[in-house]
Amino acid sequence: MSRVEQVPFILGKSYLPNHDENRMGGEGDVIYARENFLRDRFPNLDYLLQSRYCWMNEYINVDDVILEIGCGAGFSSLYLKKKPILTDAVKNKWVEKCIDATSMDIENESIDILIVQNAIHHCYSPFRFFMEALRVLKPGGRIMIQEVNNSLLMRIILRLMRQEGWSYDIDIFNENEMVTDKYDLWSGNNAIPQLLFSDEKKFNTAFHCKKYRLVIEFNQLCECFIFPLSGGVTSKINIPQLPLEFMKFANFIDKIITKIWPSIFAMARRVVIQKKTL
Repeated sequence: MSRVEQVPFILGKSYLPNHDENRMGGEGDVIYARENFLRDRFPNLDYLLQSRYCWMNEYINVDDVILEIGCGAGFSSLYLKKKPILTDAVKNKWVEKCIDATSMDIENESIDILIVQNAIHHCYSPFRFFMEALRVLKPGGRIMIQEVNNSLLMRIILRLMRQEGWSYDIDIFNENEMVTDKYDLWSGNNAIPQLLFSDEKKFNTAFHCKKYRLVIEFNQLCECFIFPLSGGVTSKINIPQLPLEFMKFANFIDKIITKIWPSIFAMARRVVIQKKTL
């Protein structure tokens, strides 16, 4: 699938708003997001975060060395059965190690699992990140990713809220191309996950070294209504608290419509990538 074929017919033209256009509150304020959630444990958001992290537990063993890239507000340890090492580009008090995802200060073949939750679409060079992941992962190690999917509904919401944008006019598999602003950690391009993962064959041949390569072993589109109903993870909109049964019903509907009409409704993607021997 070529880059041109991946550009949506409706609202496919590049849209990259400035931060001062954002209609959501709290952009980038992970300290407030963390304190607010730990204090109140807002049920709508709790349900969303459970959905985003708990599926990963199937792949985690108790003796695994787990590293989270771009941990943000550091919510993963609330839902994973083993706490990961929390890393980010910004040193907040819960962050255990500051690293650049494209040049990690991590030993070769020392990590069993890398977790990346909604951070790749902020990365200025996903190509360099995956090559670094190939280096630091043990043979058989995995990258577990929860990311945005730039469906029609997502593009409509982004245009309405002006929080982030998208551009398909990038060469995602070019090592030297910067696909977001390197000097702006909250610069986001929501087309990145689609460009990376929609053509699995292309991804599987792009990242390799002398002995190993990265291979997608699980790639699922998901999530629709439970995302806006959460009120947002870091950037916020006002949403009333909803009964758990309502959130479960919304998730049930999500599973149906994202399977039948993924290009319209699927606003997230789950990916598992394994380091395999050539």
